[in-house]
Amino acid sequence: MEEPTVGKGEARLCARLGLSAEESAALLAAMRAGASSRSAAVLTPRAPQGYVPPFPCAEGAVYPWLPPRVFLPRPGEEKPTAYEDYRAGMYYMLDLSSCWESAALAAVPPPERSLDLCAAPGGKTMLLAARHPLQYHMANEVNPGRRMTLRKNVEGCGLPNTEVMGLRPDQWARSGELFDLVLADAPCSGQSLLCKGVKNPGCLSASMVNGNAKRQRGIMLAATACVRPGGHLLYSTCTYDPEENEKVMAYVLRRVPGWRAVELPQLAAFRSRLADFPAYRLLPMQGCGAGGFCCLLQREV
Repeated sequence: MEEPTVGKGEARLCARLGLSAEESAALLAAMRAGASSRSAAVLTPRAPQGYVPPFPCAEGAVYPWLPPRVFLPRPGEEKPTAYEDYRAGMYYMLDLSSCWESAALAAVPPPERSLDLCAAPGGKTMLLAARHPLQYHMANEVNPGRRMTLRKNVEGCGLPNTEVMGLRPDQWARSGELFDLVLADAPCSGQSLLCKGVKNPGCLSASMVNGNAKRQRGIMLAATACVRPGGHLLYSTCTYDPEENEKVMAYVLRRVPGWRAVELPQLAAFRSRLADFPAYRLLPMQGCGAGGFCCLLQREV
């Protein structure tokens, strides 16, 4: 059988990632197959201690970075969204790679004040609530339609002490409010959607990647102004291109003094080869979902 032609965007991505021929072939195969998504169920505050979801769960699939109160549905069984407990808000479904992106929160003390800057549809806020009590939390989303979905999920899952807001990042920066923790799961080209079987035209194009990187740099500059001394800022995306990942973080560390990237021992196996500071990337062939990127920053005291 003839090998499929490698497109210009695919070749550019593999080159930017510095992948070997074997790694490139595995990544492209995953993107074309569209079957890398792996479901994870995050228990919400509506689920009492000791609660076990009604669907069959995978056994032995324990990762050192997996957040607490997360269950992995057994592949091939009835969909977890088919159960009444899901409709009652007992658990929230997302891709396992989102759980991986939130693993950095294990290195963060329980925040008294937290802000999810790009929160819709609510996954990162759910993962924060699974690990730390929400004492004063702002779930923010600029887009009105996505903000409605966010509000529905926050209310449906019973998240306490959480307010849904719709300010732009620059408005938060000017507000003077400071937080112990800011989450910035930034809008991106969403290349991992291809590995979930979702069509995403243009996500490999240089224009889309560079346009998103410009927006991400602006979001992160605003986010740094919202963190108190000693506080943390977690950046994450669901895309692969280093222009939107390592290079954004390098820009922030170069542009804004008084910040450092935090080493995450539980993610040591995923340490990026494309940065001289601690940053972590997950690719779909590693078997933990569709993939993503994360980097935890701390502001000096």
